[in-house]
Formats: sequence, C-alpha cells, structure tokens
Amino acid sequence: MKLKYIIASALLSIASGASAQTLLGGAEISHKFAFGLNLGAGIEYRSADWLSNSDQWSAEVSASYKPIKPLKIGVAYKFIQARYPAEQTSNYEVSAFWANKYRVSIGLTGEWKPLKVLTLSLRERYQFTHRPSLQVPRFDIDDNSPAGNKTVAAKSKHILRSRVMAEVKPSKKCRFTPYWSFELYSLLADINHTKNRTGNAMFCDKWRVTAGTGFKINRHNSLDLFYRFAKTTDADELDAPHTVGLVYSFKL
Repeated sequence: MKLKYIIASALLSIASGASAQTLLGGAEISHKFAFGLNLGAGIEYRSADWLSNSDQWSAEVSASYKPIKPLKIGVAYKFIQARYPAEQTSNYEVSAFWANKYRVSIGLTGEWKPLKVLTLSLRERYQFTHRPSLQVPRFDIDDNSPAGNKTVAAKSKHILRSRVMAEVKPSKKCRFTPYWSFELYSLLADINHTKNRTGNAMFCDKWRVTAGTGFKINRHNSLDLFYRFAKTTDADELDAPHTVGLVYSFKL
C-alpha cells in the first residue's frame, strides 16, 4: 500500500509545478468473449489548468480481436466535444466555444515477453478525425456589441500513431503493473475543407511520454494512474503539456 501512495505523490508533485496542466478522469467497461473477441465502451473528461475550466469530454466504443496470442487487432469510434479558447483581433472578439469531433481508428498491436516479469509491445494505429464547420458569435471589441458570426472551418486529420510500451508485473500476487510508453503522432494529411486547403504531411505532429501504474482491485475492478508529458506542433491540438490521469475499468 505504501508504494501506491508514493507513486501517486510523485505524479502529482511533477505536475503541480507545471504551467499548463490537465486532470484526466475516465471510466470504461469491457467484456471478453470467446475466440479472442473483446468489446468495450468508455467515457473521458479533461479539465484545463487543473479544474479552472473544462477542456474536453468524449465517449468511445471499441472492439478488439486476437487471432493469435501476441497479436491484437482493434477498431474504435469516438465522439468528442472540445472547448476552444477565446480569440481576439484588432476589431473583433470571439468567446470560447465548444465543437464536436468524430474519430475512427484501426490499429495493430504486437507483444513480446523477453522476461517473465516484462512485456514489450508495439502498436501502430491509423486515426481519422473530422470536425464539421460551425458558426460562432463574434463581438465588436470596442463596445462588445454583436458583429455577426465567424465561420470555423471544417477540418479533417489523418494520423498514424506509433507507440512502444514496457510493462512490468513483479509477481502474480502483486496488484501493481508499472508501465512506460512513448507515442509518436505522424501527420498523413490535414485538410481544411472550408478554405479548400490541404496541409503537407509531417513526420512528427506530436509526441508524448507516459509513465504510470495499473492497480488491480479485484477480478473485475482496476485503476490506472499516470503522468503524461506531450509536445505538439499543431495549435489546434488540445493536448496539454502536462497531464495527470486516473481511469477506472470494470470487466464483466
């Protein structure tokens, strides 16, 4: 039990000194069927600057299949509502607004156990995200009077997410599973539909490092506590540099 408090304190201490933080909370449910099939669903909430603002919430359904033990194929659909910050020009101001996003993904994960207590994995995931266009109220900066609407362009993004992960399971009786991962986002295409403009592919659109631990409460319930550092080149990406997350999982 002491290890649990040490890890939690360390993760919170790292993030507390950071200038831009996110608290991430989530819950998921899954059921494993015969023949390696697994179905799941989950929700996620992200705050901005600790709990000063809501940043994003999402709901996801997913399915995975293991044709052989070390190989997994996964597909998922996610609905996202993301909050965009206020914008200001020399003449107009646009208040913060919420926008819907729709995301589909398909991935392949391979695992290797070089040691009894160590599992290494490599995952490649293709991800497509679409944000429809929307109208946002605009105000005159001098007297705050309505000044028509601003059109936020529809946008589509094609990403290849490559992740390497190392997990340690000290023993069968140990409830903790510490892990570390590095994930690279490679931009395949970025399309601005309203302005009819396509962005060039980019080798590194974003990368992030995650360290944390899983904690098994019992056969059906578990927790995942982690700290994540992310670096992005796209101002439209809402991933904060520093994130502390806690996700609850229930297995039927």
